[in-house]
Amino acid sequence: MPDFTPFWISLRVALISTVIVVIVSIICAKLMYRRHSKLARLLESIVVLPIVLPPTVMGFLLLILFSVDGLVGRFLTNTLGIHIVFTLTGAVLASVIVSFPLMYQHTVQGFRNIDEKMLNTARTMGASENKIFFKIMMPLSKRAMISGMMLAFARAIGEFGATLMVAGYIPGKTNTLPLEIYFLVQQGRESQAWLWVVVLVAFSISIIGTMNMLNSDRFREVK
Repeated sequence: MPDFTPFWISLRVALISTVIVVIVSIICAKLMYRRHSKLARLLESIVVLPIVLPPTVMGFLLLILFSVDGLVGRFLTNTLGIHIVFTLTGAVLASVIVSFPLMYQHTVQGFRNIDEKMLNTARTMGASENKIFFKIMMPLSKRAMISGMMLAFARAIGEFGATLMVAGYIPGKTNTLPLEIYFLVQQGRESQAWLWVVVLVAFSISIIGTMNMLNSDRFREVK
């Protein structure tokens, strides 16, 4: 029987990181969707930087920042007793950083695609900003947010480089599926690696298929 520990670790990391990413992305998108200043563009460039940076570079930066000797890591360790490096928390942090841009981009674009006249009409009718957000913006952007959430989850469950740098490969603790595949191949155990390769490929196909179903009516409209 294969050891399913890597699967459950990956699922746990992906679920926790996706919940964090969804909440933070919605908040950030609400703050940023109407801003088009140079400062806002700079901030958005920094936010989406993990998409273009090599994962190992991002992992290295996180390692320097959150290690025991790092500025943030020293504070977390000495003050709060929270350890990041070589822990499951580190794996979650790496997944959050690399998957956040995907969720944020979909969410902020969903907000920006809403007709501003509709929102202004609601304001003239006395609706509060919170009511407009939860009753109009969120429902109208749900398709974009669902797509972003699915991509963020897929990115989190497939994260390799940053996770290896920050969380390391500790069997039974931080050995996510991508790390497990890599080290199984390194050990010459390709037959065991194939199981997890098939699982990740099937998962990726299901994500793509679901997103295509969500956007199927849009494809018909274009035709």
